[in-house]
Amino acid sequence: MKLPKIPNEHLTPELREIVGDGDLEFESIVDPMDVMDIQIDPDSYYEDRLHAAKLLVESRNNLNEIQRHNKGGKKDPQDSKETS
Repeated sequence: MKLPKIPNEHLTPELREIVGDGDLEFESIVDPMDVMDIQIDPDSYYEDRLHAAKLLVESRNNLNEIQRHNKGGKKDPQDSKETS
């Protein structure tokens, strides 16, 4: 990760005393190994998100239909008998 430098000629006299003849360089406050660069295409992200939402709605509708079918259906007489 490349951080910016401030050239010595742009520094104030007070900073030149501290820095010396070199340019002012910034140091990273995070370990470069902790930084992740994730490439993402916003269009495909939203398309995939919409597709997943449609699948969830379809799945929920199927579940509701199965529950309505099971609730209104007749029970099998063998299921209601107690085993002895």
